[in-house]
Amino acid sequence: MSRYPVLYAGQRLTAPLLSSLLPLEAYKATSTTRSSTTTLTDDPDLVIALEANATYIVEVFIRYGAVTAEQFKTAWTVPSGATGGRSRVGVASTVNDTTTGGPFGSGAFGVHAFVTSLTYGTRNSTSNQVGATEVGTVTTTNAGNVALQWAQNTSGATGTVLASGSYMRAKRIF
Repeated sequence: MSRYPVLYAGQRLTAPLLSSLLPLEAYKATSTTRSSTTTLTDDPDLVIALEANATYIVEVFIRYGAVTAEQFKTAWTVPSGATGGRSRVGVASTVNDTTTGGPFGSGAFGVHAFVTSLTYGTRNSTSNQVGATEVGTVTTTNAGNVALQWAQNTSGATGTVLASGSYMRAKRIF
């Protein structure tokens, strides 16, 4: 089992060493709405700086609201040269508030590239939120940011919301 950082018997415990044991976290305190755009863009809050030559487990918990006609889609920005992928658990893009079996009748699962656009279903409301989780392994060669990109799947004036309470967490493992 790998461990980062490696601690040795007799090693002096310093503030930077103890800080390196903690996960890096980004929290969305205020909701962001995007209207009339299908261009995936980094969220202003869900961004974490990663070090070069390291491997991280990155987890994103997404709270969003969208109408059925617009939906919600995501991708990730990662540092140049980074390798890995991300998986998702959420509501299938075919799901809305009138889907047989309720708004959670079908799921969306799979492993995808960072840049793959993933579309999620809705509750046909910007205030009745839906949750999704994306988790990935990011191995860097260069320092840079990991960020959640998102937009509407279909451009519309109602607006798609990435809600407060969403968060991103990155834990260095190598």
